[in-house]
Amino acid sequence: MFMSKTYIEQLANLMQMLQNLDRDLNLVAFNETEKKIYYTIAYEVHNNGKCNISDVIESSGFSRSTVYKAIKAFEDKKMVRLIQSHADKREVFLDLITV
Repeated sequence: MFMSKTYIEQLANLMQMLQNLDRDLNLVAFNETEKKIYYTIAYEVHNNGKCNISDVIESSGFSRSTVYKAIKAFEDKKMVRLIQSHADKREVFLDLITV
């Protein structure tokens, strides 16, 4: 089965949109795993109003160490901010920093 020309064009347009989004969010230098973790944080914050590291681990399916390394890289680039919970000092929420 072959893809139609229209479908291929739509797929190419979608890929271009994703590349533009990566560029606009300063994600170009990150690998696909790190990008998925960043998008998972954005998804959780948008849908739940908050996001903690356990949410990212559960939603992304990546290991705790992989998620922590990515979050540290985002934090170093001033893309993510860690906010300690007032109710439970052991819990840390993530917030995306926008420019």
